[in-house]
Amino acid sequence: MELVISSGSAGEGSLGTFLGAFALTVLASWAGVLFSLLLTVALFLDSRHLRQTDGDWTPTPLYALAGIAHAVGATLLAAFAVSVPVIGYYLYRRRR
Repeated sequence: MELVISSGSAGEGSLGTFLGAFALTVLASWAGVLFSLLLTVALFLDSRHLRQTDGDWTPTPLYALAGIAHAVGATLLAAFAVSVPVIGYYLYRRRR
């Protein structure tokens, strides 16, 4: 029991490590949300532009919803199971 108690005590280095890890986690989370918002806008504008051209594929602007699902995926990982394949399919069709 003494081992569990002594391993849980905070030393000088562990507090700095904890604060650094916390700051990096918050920064990465906000970076993910910012990327998702930019992705949503880019998908909407790109799909709108493609609909105005005479291409063989005219995607719906609803693909921008995948960007919103990607933003939710920053906190709820199950949303990535929806957004990543949809965005991948969009990019695959866009490249053709």
